[in-house]
Amino acid sequence: MKARFFYPIITCQKALFAALCAMLFLTGCAGYHFNTNNNPLIGYDIKTISVPMFINRSVLPQLASPMTREITLALNDYTGLKVISDGGEADAVLIGIIESKDHYNEVVRTSQTLFTDKDVQKSIGNRTTFYYPIQSTYDFQLRLILIKRPSKEEIDLMTSDLGPLVKAHPKVVLQDAISLTGSFDRVASPNSTTNDAGEVNFVKNKGIFEKSLQDTCYQAAQTFKQVVLNAF
Repeated sequence: MKARFFYPIITCQKALFAALCAMLFLTGCAGYHFNTNNNPLIGYDIKTISVPMFINRSVLPQLASPMTREITLALNDYTGLKVISDGGEADAVLIGIIESKDHYNEVVRTSQTLFTDKDVQKSIGNRTTFYYPIQSTYDFQLRLILIKRPSKEEIDLMTSDLGPLVKAHPKVVLQDAISLTGSFDRVASPNSTTNDAGEVNFVKNKGIFEKSLQDTCYQAAQTFKQVVLNAF
């Protein structure tokens, strides 16, 4: 809410008085701020919300659990909005669908390479030198649907292939898609002997990738909060 001030034509003496009053007004409000954590869905009579496990239709495994957790934690930040487990008793259900392109190499792409030289060159033996990936990027999409007291048939419809085609539904409060992108640096240690660090390159890279995906899920939740605030 913005305060509007109207300034009539005044003399210098009155102008000084008005300036002093304005200073007192601003001083008195110096410690005041608006609370942006109130339930943004209260206007739709939504006080309880259910968040079932998100559907993962992407080529990236194990995304559903961390994404559902981060979105749920984001909703818990709002005063007056309670997340409950029973969708039948909730005022609304938030459906999440994680999607990506069909092929892994279209989703996870090499963004930076390094030439096999120095210590790493010893690992390839007599093979021809080549460029190996040291950084990868990935992208996917999170589709969110907030629907008031849906029936099983309505949930089945919104989560089916026809769901994206449903542009208007009397029970749907919010329908949006968040595009997500992340990157991670790969480990490429030499692997000439059994004692070299390169023996666990795959394990290290798998852990780094999973950590990056978890960070991206957190960013998705923060974006979702901004979407909700801006929409409502």
